[in-house]
Amino acid sequence: MTGEVPITVTGGAGGVAASYDDLATLGLLYGLLGGELIEAAWRDSLEAADGDLVLSAVLSPTTFAEAEAEILAATYGPHGLVSRAVLVEAQSFAFAAVVDLYRAADALQRAAYESLSYGLGLSLGLQVVPLTLTSGLALLVVRQADPVLAAGLDHDVVAFLEAHPEVVQTLANGAGGLLDGLGSLPVSGTLLRALGVEGPHLSTGSAAADLGELLFGDRAGVAVPVHHEHPYAAPVRLEDLVGDLAATAEGGDGAITVQRLVGADGDDRWVVHLPGTDTFADDGRVRDMGSNLELMAGDDTAYGQGIEQAMGAAGVGPADPVLMVGHSQGGMQAAALAGDPDFPYRVTHLVTAGAPVATSDLPDHVSALSLENSADLVPALDGEPNRDRASHTTVRADLRTGSLGAGGGNHGLALYAAVAGAADASEDPSVRAAISGMRDAGFWGATATQTFAFRIDVAVEPGRSNIGGYPRVIDNAA
Repeated sequence: MTGEVPITVTGGAGGVAASYDDLATLGLLYGLLGGELIEAAWRDSLEAADGDLVLSAVLSPTTFAEAEAEILAATYGPHGLVSRAVLVEAQSFAFAAVVDLYRAADALQRAAYESLSYGLGLSLGLQVVPLTLTSGLALLVVRQADPVLAAGLDHDVVAFLEAHPEVVQTLANGAGGLLDGLGSLPVSGTLLRALGVEGPHLSTGSAAADLGELLFGDRAGVAVPVHHEHPYAAPVRLEDLVGDLAATAEGGDGAITVQRLVGADGDDRWVVHLPGTDTFADDGRVRDMGSNLELMAGDDTAYGQGIEQAMGAAGVGPADPVLMVGHSQGGMQAAALAGDPDFPYRVTHLVTAGAPVATSDLPDHVSALSLENSADLVPALDGEPNRDRASHTTVRADLRTGSLGAGGGNHGLALYAAVAGAADASEDPSVRAAISGMRDAGFWGATATQTFAFRIDVAVEPGRSNIGGYPRVIDNAA
């Protein structure tokens, strides 16, 4: 299946944003060249006042005049250095203006999309009560009267959403408007205000923040060392990373692994494997819907606190390069930690699978590679596609299984292993640059590895770490 999965690629070294950066750099170089030409013209014009040349006017006035004319023509004439410097400077300004125009157009398009999504959400919010009552009643009647027809409708809905994930993306982006629409209705508005939920919510993140605070309380996370039966070999491709991530997920609720890689140079690198949501509504687990809402709102999570503790317990140094690999909520959490200036570890690379990370504030020094499936609705839940950035490459496949389940189907890690394999085999310049960056940073082909396993739990005493020591370490040759 590895070589049979067609993919499309956006962003990265071959993306549009990288082209913008190249144009801007070219404009800067033209500006520097223009300045150098001006300086050269000034130096050359001084030759006209050279003492020996001036004295030669007495002996040969004609050749002196010709020399003076040639110098002035070469410096300040129509085709001289100054004219060329002016032309180069003008081209420099033109490059900068074009880049600014393109970026402004992109920002305007994004702002228009945000406004339209908010308006759609607001309209739905104002109509949600009658829509829910009528559609819910109709579905109930159909399910009771004709189960076969109901099953067909379910299949049609899944097929439609697989074919049109942008519908979910637009609705998710309009979640703030939807909440504000509900807040404008007499009954639901009064209830929301009584619960402390007040608008406006101009973004999905602001809506997630209020809902998370309303539905889930604050929690702290703690990393508990656990035994790990099968150590991971040193990765040599993306598919290995996703395979190890799937093995980590099999460890149960809250399971993560931290892998130490020792390179030929003797230096340490680390790979942190972060699975996704375990449950949707359980305050006793760190990977639930509450954590999803906190991440969408840009808040700290118990999951993130536990990951930080686990990395410290495993021995990750503050200057050691770290590659984080995350699925679904795990990818969101990895992106959040990579972009957190207070996170004490040095995340240099990020690989996400089926994770909504478009709104993550990733710094440019983090090289990110996102694997997505167009029929997977989860990456669309942040309401927008990944931005085209030179440091962020998105690899998208179109694999439809007829299942939207969060634990499998279009969102499953088995599917994303196939997408990773297709990326490994791809010759796309953005993909090759992203993978080469991991290899050059020493994450491929380590000479020895160690695997550390943890379970991230909700701390009994919030804010207090209960780690009593290091986890059991399993050595193995790469």
